[in-house]
Amino acid sequence: MEKVLDDRVVLPVNTVLDGSYRIVRVVGSGGFGITYEAEDIRLHAKVAIKEYYPHDFGDRDATMSVKPKSDRHKETFDWGRASFLQEARTLARFEHPSIVRVSRVYEANSTAYMVMRFEQGQSFEDWLKGLGRPPTQDELDAIVAPLLDALQMMHAANFLHRDIAPDNVIIRPDGTPVLLDFGAARRAVAERSHALTGIVKAGYSPQEQYATDSRLQGPWSDFYALGGTLYRAVTGRIPEEATLRVSDDRTPPAAEAAKGRYRPGFLAAIDACLKVKYAERPQSVAQLRPMLFAATPPPKVAPKSKPRSQPKSQSRVEAPAAGMAGRWSLAIVALLVVLAGAYGGYEFSRWSAKGPVPPVAEIGKQAKDAAPAAAKTELGEQEARRQAEAAAAKRKADEEEAARVQAEARRKAELGEQEARRQAEAAAAKRKADEEEAARAQAETRRKAELAEQERRRREASLGTAAFDGVWEITRVGTNCATQSHVFGVTIENGTFAQGFGTVSPSGEFKLLGRSLNTGRRDLNYTGKLSGASGSGTFQADGGNCTGTFTAKRRG
Repeated sequence: MEKVLDDRVVLPVNTVLDGSYRIVRVVGSGGFGITYEAEDIRLHAKVAIKEYYPHDFGDRDATMSVKPKSDRHKETFDWGRASFLQEARTLARFEHPSIVRVSRVYEANSTAYMVMRFEQGQSFEDWLKGLGRPPTQDELDAIVAPLLDALQMMHAANFLHRDIAPDNVIIRPDGTPVLLDFGAARRAVAERSHALTGIVKAGYSPQEQYATDSRLQGPWSDFYALGGTLYRAVTGRIPEEATLRVSDDRTPPAAEAAKGRYRPGFLAAIDACLKVKYAERPQSVAQLRPMLFAATPPPKVAPKSKPRSQPKSQSRVEAPAAGMAGRWSLAIVALLVVLAGAYGGYEFSRWSAKGPVPPVAEIGKQAKDAAPAAAKTELGEQEARRQAEAAAAKRKADEEEAARVQAEARRKAELGEQEARRQAEAAAAKRKADEEEAARAQAETRRKAELAEQERRRREASLGTAAFDGVWEITRVGTNCATQSHVFGVTIENGTFAQGFGTVSPSGEFKLLGRSLNTGRRDLNYTGKLSGASGSGTFQADGGNCTGTFTAKRRG
C-alpha cells in the first residue's frame, strides 16, 4: 500500500483485478469512490473502473480490501455498496452515446467495481477554458441536444443523474458529450447517513437536493443542474448557491448577462431551469427541449387595465408555477371559466397570472389581443421543434452509423486478434510438439547408446582378458623403414604379448612395444585393436621416421 489520495489508499499500478483488468493510473476520486484507468488484459482495450470506496466510513486494509472503518459504519457501508451495485446495473441497461457505457459490475476485495468504457476527451469545464472565448450558439446546441436525449431516456426509466456539472460532462474529440459520475448511489447513502456535504455542488445542486428526503426531486432537479452548467457556459460565472438564492437571489438572469450572444429563447430556458422553486422549472425534457431551441421566449401577456378588486369574501388566487403557464387561446379561456365556476376557482388558480383574477370579460379581451402573437409563436415553436427533431433524427442516425462502423471495426479487430492468437497458439503448439519430439529422439538415442555400452561392457566382462589368447600374424606396411613390408608372429597369453611388452584389454585394444629391425632397440610401437579373429592399427619406429599400418590375423 503506497500511494495515498485524500487519506485513502489507492490500488497500486499494475494491480490486476478479477484476473482481467490491470490498473494503469488514478483518473479521479469523489466522496464515495475512486476511478482508475485500466487495461482489459484479454481484449487489450482501455477501460475505466470505478471502485466503491467511501471516504467518510471506508478504509483499505493490508490485503487491499475495502471495509467499514468501524462496526458502527458497517450498516451504512453495506447500504452504500448495495446502492452502488444497483446504480451500475441500472446504467448498464442504457445504450446511448451520451450516457457512459457500463459493461460489467462485480464484487471483490469486500467492495464493488463498475467497469465502464473509457471516454477520451476533456471535461466541459476544461473545454470552456480551452476555447479562450464564449462558446457559440451552434457549439452549445450540438452539446445540449444529445444531453437532452440522454436525460429523456434516463427520466423515462425513473432514473436521475443528480450530479450534472461542468466537470461531469465529457466532451469527446468529435465534440459530442457524455454524462459521467452519476450521483444516485451517493444520494442513497447520504439520506441514510444524513451526510449531504458530499453530494451537493454549490451553484449546480437545486434547493431540494439539500434536503435528506429525496421525494421532492425529479427531472426538474437535473434541469436545474443543466441550467447551472449552461449558465456557466454563456456567462462565464457559476450561479449562486441555491440555498442563498431562496431569500436573496443575486444571480443575474442569463437573458441579461449574455444578451445578444445567444438566442433569447435559449437564455430564457436557462433562466427557467434555474428557478429556485422546483415547480416553476420545466417538468420534462419534452417541455424543456422546445424552450431551449426556440428563437424567442414565449410571450408574457399582461392585463391592459387594472383588474377590479375582489370582494373580501372571495379567496385570492395564488401565483402559478412559472413555466407551467400555457399559451392563451379563446378555447382555453372558455374552459377555464367553466372550471372556475365548477371548482370555486381552484383549478383556474394553477394556470392564472400573478395577482388577483381579472374579470372574465377582461380575460377574454386579453386573450383575443394575444391570439395573433400566440399563433405566431406557436408556428415558430412548431418550426423550431420540427428543426430540432430533424436535427436530432439526423444526429441519431449519424451516431447509429458511427456506432455501427465502430462495432464492425471492433468486430474485425477482435476477429483479427482471435486469428492472430489462434495462429500464435498453433505455432506455439507445433514448436512445443517439435521440441518434445526432439527431446524424445535424443532420449531414445541416449538410451540406445547406454544399452550398447552396457552390452559391450557385459560382453567384455564375460570374455575377460583371455579372449584374445593365441598366435597372431602381424603384417605391416611402412614408409621410411628398413623393411617396407614385414610379416611376423606374436603370441598372447592371458592378455599379455609373449614376444614383447604390452597387454590386450578385454575390449581388444592394445599397445605393443617391439624391437626395431634396424637398430634392434625396443622402439617399435604398435597401437591397435583386435576384434574376433582379426585386428588393425598403426605403428612407428626409429624415433618416428618409420611409420605405417598393420593388420592382425589369428593363426591359432
